[in-house]
Amino acid sequence: MKRRDFIRQTAGVSVLAQTAAAQQRPQIADKFIGIQMGPHSLLDEGIDRCLDMIQDTAAVNAVLVYSQTYHMEMRRPLQTLAQDHGVPVKEMRGRKLPLVWMKPHDDYYSGAVLRHEKIDASYEYADRDLFAELVEPMKKRRMKLYARILEGSGPIAMRSIANFSSVLIHDVYGRPHPIACWNNPNYKNWWISTVEDMFRSYQLDGLQWGAERHGPLMNVLLNGTPPFCFCEHCQSRCRLQGINVERARKGFEELYVSVRALQQGSPKQGGVFTGLLRILLRYPEVLAWEYQYRMSREEMAQAIYGTVKSIKPDAQVGWHVDHQQSSWDQVYRAEVTYGEMAAYSDFIKPIVYHDILGPRIRWWYLDRLQKTVLSEIPLDESLNLYYAFFGYDKSTEPSLDRLDTTGFSPDYVYRETKRTVVETGGKAKVYPGIGFDVPWNGQHYPSDPERVRQAILKGFEAGADGILLSREYDEMRLANLKAAGRAVRGA
Repeated sequence: MKRRDFIRQTAGVSVLAQTAAAQQRPQIADKFIGIQMGPHSLLDEGIDRCLDMIQDTAAVNAVLVYSQTYHMEMRRPLQTLAQDHGVPVKEMRGRKLPLVWMKPHDDYYSGAVLRHEKIDASYEYADRDLFAELVEPMKKRRMKLYARILEGSGPIAMRSIANFSSVLIHDVYGRPHPIACWNNPNYKNWWISTVEDMFRSYQLDGLQWGAERHGPLMNVLLNGTPPFCFCEHCQSRCRLQGINVERARKGFEELYVSVRALQQGSPKQGGVFTGLLRILLRYPEVLAWEYQYRMSREEMAQAIYGTVKSIKPDAQVGWHVDHQQSSWDQVYRAEVTYGEMAAYSDFIKPIVYHDILGPRIRWWYLDRLQKTVLSEIPLDESLNLYYAFFGYDKSTEPSLDRLDTTGFSPDYVYRETKRTVVETGGKAKVYPGIGFDVPWNGQHYPSDPERVRQAILKGFEAGADGILLSREYDEMRLANLKAAGRAVRGA
């Protein structure tokens, strides 16, 4: 073969190979590329500057901004925040930022007992109406604007939401705790009023709503928390389902006393796991009560979905499935599948924070269960059991001694995304929350740009319809935002 013919043929083969590779590569750039963001970030960095930054670096085409921050006051330590966005980072602690970033309109709350925090001139940015200000800059860049909500609890909600004390859960002993009950009609009506206000008053493309809670059963097993909720509304609901309230109360109380004894080091006669099964067999009402608690959460989601759709049918409504629910709460997995959730979802966002899952599994899951129902099993064997239960590859994921420093692999992102895609069966979009630079114990937990890029590619390889860069924009280092952009653009 003549030299020039060889070169021509080789070049042709190379072009064909590149074309084939491009055809096989997912057309990622046309998909939903979202980012989670605290509202203060847009105002601190400047709306136009901030939107340009995330579009240029990470190819973002959708921004999910908190409309309320009752779950946290965004006052994270300075060392956990990214220092390389080109704007001096403000010390968050000590700032008086609003917890409500939309302007509530009283007309929508006439039937609601609860009221949003009142924002006066003493608050930073009190004169700004962020979601109104974002409309034109977002349209100019062909970006979608989503409100983002995580329900609140604890001291923040108690002091900021008027009449919050009237909707609290009650434990098995009748004591209130600073968490709202989903079965309380006043709590449900307040959220319905809130989303109606938001979608009638602002030009929103969608909503992501979430609730970061374990149910009563896993709360007992993991945390030794007194079982809930036994308020009048939960009791009425369960009676209508044919559940004996007093037997449910007795079963949960026995379980709680047993778990607390284990946490305090008392040996369990006859075996720990056997003792757990004995209680559940004798009191099946415990499982029935747990299931009704979860159903009340799903009914809240259905009510929110229906309200938004009645106002703006083309708005996209979806759910934040937090890390404990996506990646270590077996009870949550058993109660409701993603396929069942898809019936009232335009999208589902499971958290798949690969890096920070390592220490979270080590200290929020394995360590706690070893003090209770898995106290008879060594920690390394518990980890192997976890990997087997959840279908993760233990040869790829970290061993016990590396959980604190290594994090999980991009393969974890693939497997968890694939599970969601399979279960939804095309009935709802799947946008996995790819987490990076998520802090741990008040310190920056570093993410590797190449692993971030691979995690995003693995999400799309598993069939994701888009991704959501998570946890918070103000934590994300520039190198990792750029790595996300390389994954999206195929670079």
